[in-house]
Amino acid sequence: MTRLLALGITLLVLVTSTWGQRVGVVLSGGGAVGLTHIGVLQALEENGVPVDYIAGSSMGALVGAMYAAGISPWEMEALFASELYTIMAEGGVERQFQYYFKQDAPDASLINLRFGLDTTISTSLPTNLRSPVLLDFEQMRGFSPAAALAGYDMDSLFVPYRCVASDITNQRAVVFSKGDLAQAVRASMSYPFYFKPIRVDGNLMMDGGLYNNFPSDVMYGDFMPDFIIGSNVANNAPPPSEDDLLSQLRAMMQGRTDYSVICEEGVIIEPVTATSLFDFGSSGTTIADGYRAAMDRMPEILAHVQRRVPATQVAAQRKAFRAQQPPLVFGDVRIQGLNKARTRFVRQSLLPREGDLTLEALKPAYFRLYADKNIALLYPKATYVPERGNYDLDLLVKPEKDLEVRFGGIFSSRPINTGMVGLRYNLFGRSSTALEAMSYFGKFYASGQLKARVHLSTALPIYLEPAFTLNRWDHFRSFTTFFDEVKPSFVVIRETWAGVNAGLGLGNKGLLRLDVKGVETKDKYYQSDVFSSVDTADVTMFRFLTSGLMLERNSLNRKQHPNTGERLFAELRYVSGNEFTDPGSTQTGTADFEQAHQWFQAKVSLDKYFLPKGVFRFGMFAEGLASSMTRFQNYTASVIRAPAFHPTPESATWFIEEFRAPNYLSAGLRTIMAVARNRFDLRVEAYVFQPYEPFVRGESDGTETAASFTQRYFIGSGSLIFQSPVGPVWFNLSYFDGLADPWVVSLNFGYILFNQKAQQ
Repeated sequence: MTRLLALGITLLVLVTSTWGQRVGVVLSGGGAVGLTHIGVLQALEENGVPVDYIAGSSMGALVGAMYAAGISPWEMEALFASELYTIMAEGGVERQFQYYFKQDAPDASLINLRFGLDTTISTSLPTNLRSPVLLDFEQMRGFSPAAALAGYDMDSLFVPYRCVASDITNQRAVVFSKGDLAQAVRASMSYPFYFKPIRVDGNLMMDGGLYNNFPSDVMYGDFMPDFIIGSNVANNAPPPSEDDLLSQLRAMMQGRTDYSVICEEGVIIEPVTATSLFDFGSSGTTIADGYRAAMDRMPEILAHVQRRVPATQVAAQRKAFRAQQPPLVFGDVRIQGLNKARTRFVRQSLLPREGDLTLEALKPAYFRLYADKNIALLYPKATYVPERGNYDLDLLVKPEKDLEVRFGGIFSSRPINTGMVGLRYNLFGRSSTALEAMSYFGKFYASGQLKARVHLSTALPIYLEPAFTLNRWDHFRSFTTFFDEVKPSFVVIRETWAGVNAGLGLGNKGLLRLDVKGVETKDKYYQSDVFSSVDTADVTMFRFLTSGLMLERNSLNRKQHPNTGERLFAELRYVSGNEFTDPGSTQTGTADFEQAHQWFQAKVSLDKYFLPKGVFRFGMFAEGLASSMTRFQNYTASVIRAPAFHPTPESATWFIEEFRAPNYLSAGLRTIMAVARNRFDLRVEAYVFQPYEPFVRGESDGTETAASFTQRYFIGSGSLIFQSPVGPVWFNLSYFDGLADPWVVSLNFGYILFNQKAQQ
């Protein structure tokens, strides 16, 4: 009887220890290398190993939170392989939510610096390389329903969860066990200088890996599991070197972490992968490396963990947990961080209508607000209100610094080198206003522009933009390199205009713009390419009024050399003014000339790219222009004023008579090979230009029109382009009909872009 009782007690202990066995999983930080944790979780679920508790730091905090919120490892793998995740990692915004209406007019800027007028330079320097705006929104969307269902108690999530952040205000590690799940994860993964840190309860939080990169002590102290499985891809940095500044900074900021499982029973999986810290583009390979490492240790894990939970059971429990999560619908929106006038602008921009706000309605309005140049930061926090059955949205808004300075230009092996400096002063109140001054300086192109853009706080998105602009293009007679001596310029085009642009936003990608301008142009030119320094140039002045109505839809991904998206442009313009021509020594006639001109012109163009995600991409370009433009006093004056066809950046730097006409059709094809995560483009382009009754030189340099469709011209271009973090570097070989030497080679860095022209 005693033996039977002892045997029963032994069996009871064995059964209890087996079926009551609890397993905790600890995930280290490690940037993109931490994606191996997903493969580890896949292997555990496939083999029926239970995950009763989960804790993590930095990237481990993100993966652990997703698991605790009821997202399966295979769903994680799909997310991290998606375009959405790539955009988040790069600090961008999804293309469909980029708000073209509030984008700046394209300029040649390469470096942008922002300063607060009431702060020192040190407090105005940027603290992050990537914008977290999309990440913050998606974490709110993904984690808020799970946190609401758990009552903001992390023990009540699908799997009880802990994460660690670094409180750099008090220089200590902070463990999150309650509160907003999205905020806790964001605090834990705010890697220094990559994503901007956030404040929690008044303290500034950064990456959890600074003070505890492998929180097995937190796992053991909070949950006391019977067995801990660790997934670790991090280690303590080597001692600092006297010649290595980064190692010294790392030693000052980062504490040492104990990479052990703390408790008596445990296994640490250490995946090996070729992925680097910020290599977020190789998620599939990285996850597979984690899976492989976990499977290598699986016999040992299964030997220690006798309890099994079938994958089908976990999937059913996960489905039931997610089905109970309250959907994200917002009943109240509270704006924080702004004064009364600014709050009113933000509220009217974000909430055009009364009533509950769905996530689908919030997202486009949210990113339209973020596109405003007076908004530096948005951080959303959703809090569930059970009595109402919906959420409060607390939106922290940080205004942009007062002053922005931009530097840029084009630096080329051809003598078109141009520098650019721009200043913007932000005024933010009931409207969003910016005062801008832009200057280009170089022999080929020089310009100065002053303008103010006022975004009104109206139900319809409207801006008003008064502007004053001076432009000058100096087309040399001949040149090969920047250092060649050249003869006097043979065409110098100057224009001065003042006017107003008024814009109306049409959806996320559309713009309707009306402009009215008063313009004076002064063109100096020679009638022959054979002239000397003692010859005097012809001078034609044209004083006119112009007004245009422009409709544009633009989703191109770059301001120069795009390879995805499209731009549809349509414009109707009226021009009326008087020409005054003073002949020079190279023109046969000598009498001054005065004549009135007026005409209408209509222009339509389509720039479209296909296969946006592949290595090979194709594009097409088509443009047509029709006008009733009348001839000027002489051939050259007529050609200068005629609309020009410039399908490539290089073509905009040449004055080629053959590609100027009052009426024309044009078309082109582009083939692009995009490699190295879209950083390198091999681009081949070909265009045909078909003028209709173009201006041709008549007797005594007069203007005549050629017969219809008797002339046709071609442009070819091949470029190897590297999209550097600052701007594009490209080698180009172009062919232009109309040049004495049609083949042109150049090496360039920067952007060939100009201030707004009078007839634009």
